[in-house]
Amino acid sequence: MKVNIFIKTFLMLLITFSIVFLISIYISYKQFSPMYIDENIEAVKDAINSSVTDINNETLLEDTDLYALSRSETSFIRYKDGGISEKLGPDFLSEPEIIDFVIGIYDSEEAIKEGKLIYYVEESNDVFNINYIYEFSIGDYLIVSTQIQSLQNVDKVLTNINITQSLFLLGTIILISILISINISRPIRKINKYAKDISNLNFDSNLKIKRRDEFRDLISSLNEMTFNLKKSYAELNEANDKLSDDIDFEKTQEEKKKNLIMTINHELKTPLAVMRGMIEGMVDGVGRFKDKDKYLPELLQQIAYIENIAKDLTYSLRLEDKTKVNDTCYTKIINNNFNSLEELASLNSVKIHKKIIEEEVIINNELLLILVTNLVKNAITYTTSKSVYIDSEILNDEYILVVKNKGIIPKKDLEKIFESFYRSNNSNNSKSGTGLGLFIVKQICDIYNYNYKIFNDNGFVTAKINIKIKR
Repeated sequence: MKVNIFIKTFLMLLITFSIVFLISIYISYKQFSPMYIDENIEAVKDAINSSVTDINNETLLEDTDLYALSRSETSFIRYKDGGISEKLGPDFLSEPEIIDFVIGIYDSEEAIKEGKLIYYVEESNDVFNINYIYEFSIGDYLIVSTQIQSLQNVDKVLTNINITQSLFLLGTIILISILISINISRPIRKINKYAKDISNLNFDSNLKIKRRDEFRDLISSLNEMTFNLKKSYAELNEANDKLSDDIDFEKTQEEKKKNLIMTINHELKTPLAVMRGMIEGMVDGVGRFKDKDKYLPELLQQIAYIENIAKDLTYSLRLEDKTKVNDTCYTKIINNNFNSLEELASLNSVKIHKKIIEEEVIINNELLLILVTNLVKNAITYTTSKSVYIDSEILNDEYILVVKNKGIIPKKDLEKIFESFYRSNNSNNSKSGTGLGLFIVKQICDIYNYNYKIFNDNGFVTAKINIKIKR
C-alpha cells in the first residue's frame, strides 16, 4: 500500500517526539520519588551528626539543630542511665518500650549502620517511618523517629501538571511535525511529478524550487540531466529518420548471401575434394579407387550428402518467406505426416513412442513439421538405445513439445548445439548429418520468439520447445 510521504514523515516525527517526551517524564518521575525520601534522610542524619558534640556537652535538645526538625513529624528522645532524660517533639515511645525498640533495630538485617549512627526505613500505609539511633556509649542513646508522607498526593499534583504540559507539548509537537513534513514532502512531490514527465518523454517541463539546501543541487542535476536526455533523444530520432526499410532489407539480404557463400564454401570443400579424388582414381585405374564397383556406392553417398546440404540451406534461407500473419495449425498434422519418420526409425531399428495432444497452435503448419522432423531425426540418429520418445503437454497457454533419446551430450557441445554446421566431436561420424537440422529448429523458434532448449536429463538427451496456443 502506497503511503503519502507527508503522512509518513508526519507520523514518524510525531511518534519520535512523543516517545522522547514520555520517556523524559517517566525518568524524571522515577528519579524524583526516591530523591525526596533520600533528601529527608540525609537532612535528619546531618542534624544528628552536627548536634552530637553539643549533646555530649549537656546542651539541651531544644538548643541544638534538632529543634528545627522537631516542629515536623520528628521526635527526639535522649535515653541515659536507664531512663528518658529528655524529649523533644511528639511522643512515640514509652520508657518501657525503649530497650525493645533499640534491640529490634540493632537486630534488624535491613538496618543501615554508619559509624555510631544506625537507622531503619519502614513503609506503612503510604507513610515512611524512619528510626535513628545514635549510641554515645552503652546505655546512652539518642533516639530519633520521623515520618514522611508518601508522595501520593504530590503525584496527583504532578500528574495534573503533566497532563496540562502534555496537551500543550502535544499541540506544539503536531504543529512542528506538520511544518517539517511540509518542508520535506513538498519538493519531493514536485520532483516526483517532474520525473514522471521525463519518463513519459515530456522534456518541456522545467523544475523550479526555491531552496538553499541539498535540494538545490539535486534540482540543478535533474535539469541538466533533462537537457542531455532531450538532446540525445532528438539526435536519436534524427538518426532513425535517416534509416529506411529498403536499406535494412538490402543489408539483411547481403548478409544472408555472404553467409550462404561462406557456408557452402566451407561445407562442400571436403566432400568435393573426396569425390574428385575418387573419380580420378576410377578414371586412371590407379590407387584404391580403381575398383569402381566397390567405390561407386560410396561416391553416391557423397553426392547425396551434398544434396542434403543444398536442401537444408534452401530451407534455411526460405523459412521467413513461409511465415504469414496469424499463422496457426493443428498438431494433428504431426500424426498425419509421421510415416517417413517411422520408416527412418525402422531402418535404424528404433521404435518411436509418441503422445501428441491435438491442439491449435500459433505456427505455420509446414514449419511445425520441419521443426518436429528435424528434432526426431536427430534423436533417431544419436540415440544409444532402441527407443525415441515424443511427448506433449499443455501448460497455461503454451504447448510443450518434448523429444527424448537415450544418450548424453558433453557440456561444451550443449552451448553450441544450435549453431550451423556444428557437430559434436563425441558423435559417430558415420551418423553425422549436415549439421543444419538443429540450426533450422533454432531459426523457426526465433521467428516466433519461442523458447527452445536441449539438455541432459538422467541419461536422456531432452529437447523441449514451447509453442503458443491459440486462445
